[in-house]
Amino acid sequence: ILDWMLMPLLLIWPLSVILIQNVANSIADDPYDQALAENAMTIARLVSVTDGKVKVGLHPQSRSILRTDESDTIYFQVLGFRNELVAGDLAIRWVEPPPKIVPEQVYFRDDDIKGEEIRVAYLYLMPNPAQAPILVQVAETRNKRSALASRILSGVTLPQFAVIPLAVLLVWIGLGRGIEPLNRLGRMIRRRLPTDLSPIPTAGVPEEVKPVIHAFNDMMARLEQNLQAQQR
Repeated sequence: ILDWMLMPLLLIWPLSVILIQNVANSIADDPYDQALAENAMTIARLVSVTDGKVKVGLHPQSRSILRTDESDTIYFQVLGFRNELVAGDLAIRWVEPPPKIVPEQVYFRDDDIKGEEIRVAYLYLMPNPAQAPILVQVAETRNKRSALASRILSGVTLPQFAVIPLAVLLVWIGLGRGIEPLNRLGRMIRRRLPTDLSPIPTAGVPEEVKPVIHAFNDMMARLEQNLQAQQR
């Protein structure tokens, strides 16, 4: 019984770790996605169109503040009507606009720059419906997110190393107490004389075992009848 209980547990535990990892990544993304979206909206508010040209009123000092991060590298990009680079970094990939553009709706995606994973927040501006949209993108590497997800994962999984052995011990104790009536029944049967074919009492026997004892008593009764018939 213990083996049948432990085998599914050992199979489910790695799956639970994978599930917890996915949940931790999602939890870690939420606060940083919000900050990333705010940065994208801030840059979008600085975009203007003058004489058909897209301009970004981003002060050099503001650019340095935007790029200041101890853990991650932050990139931003503004592409004009013809997907020309107006400001920022060319390294962020261009993304196909959705079939129906919702102006200033922030979207998110996972991407990479030179093999390093990044998280991208992007939105489209449509100052002139007759022209193509302006694309604003802000991206950052995933170091902070990975660190937070690792802390969440370790905080959840480490206690399991203590809980699982404790659960196994409690199950072992519970099974021992549950099987004790069977052990008493076995000792009682072993003490019976070979000629004692009287029914085995079912008092104190687990409900799951009573059908077996009833069948055994029925067999003993038939055996006694056969012996009496042979004696006659």
